[in-house]
Amino acid sequence: MGNTMLRFIVYSNIFIGVCALALTLETFVLLNIPMSHNWFLLLVFLCTVFIYTLHYYIKSNTKKTDSRLNWCRKNRKLLAVILGISLLLSIGGVVYHFQAIFFFERKFNYRNLIWFGIIPLMALAYSYPIIPWKSKSIRQVGWLKMASLAFIWSFTTVVLPVLMLDNAKNSNYPASQLIVLFINRFFFIAALGLLFNINDYEEDKEDKIKTMAVLMGPDKSLYWGKWVSTGINTLAGLLLIYFFGLHQPVFFTAIILPPILIFFSFHNFRFSTEEAPFVLWHDGLMIIKAMLLIFAVAISST
Repeated sequence: MGNTMLRFIVYSNIFIGVCALALTLETFVLLNIPMSHNWFLLLVFLCTVFIYTLHYYIKSNTKKTDSRLNWCRKNRKLLAVILGISLLLSIGGVVYHFQAIFFFERKFNYRNLIWFGIIPLMALAYSYPIIPWKSKSIRQVGWLKMASLAFIWSFTTVVLPVLMLDNAKNSNYPASQLIVLFINRFFFIAALGLLFNINDYEEDKEDKIKTMAVLMGPDKSLYWGKWVSTGINTLAGLLLIYFFGLHQPVFFTAIILPPILIFFSFHNFRFSTEEAPFVLWHDGLMIIKAMLLIFAVAISST
């Protein structure tokens, strides 16, 4: 029963949607974005569920096989329902908050319309070759797989919430803080992406996708990933402390603990053919990271 529920939470992509929601909420709290824009939190969750479900719904039609794809094949009707519900709720959310999203001072905001088009295209391009003259998706270009995923996640959960504000409001957020938060988020997601690339080593090698893990081999990737990822994420955390003025001890704990967890994720890495627990732990670090900072802000403000 426990394994069945775990697979449902992870393979239905509800869990990854919660991860995206948690990281975006961290951005809201750190930048003090008005909660009147909480419609963005809902859309991030729903769109993440939709994109990931669409990816695995289509991938389940291929000849590849693993624990996740086997589950998806057995539950294609459920995935179709999740696709439909997440799409309809996303559209409904946009329609319901149409004025808040697209109108500022009674003028239509074309910039937000552009972002609402570009971000889904970027997310889809990660999994599907949407450019007619290209036969590969971004993830099939090895050196882009990790970097593009980290960029899409960081841009969507850090920069986009600010861009969705009107010009008068988003000018209140210093560019330095936005850049530092983006860097912090980018290298954190990149570290998790490398762990997943290492676990996908055999599949990517067979598909001739030249990820860092394929080029360096799993052992070297784990060794260098452990030290480089931990070092970069620690430095990015220190930048966060400096530029946001987070000098209380509770912030040091909240910001330094995630790089330590990354270190042990590399150090204690074990290849897993059962994807649900692997995703739960490694992607779950996103929720842990976000909650640590959110709780730190809550504690420091009391």
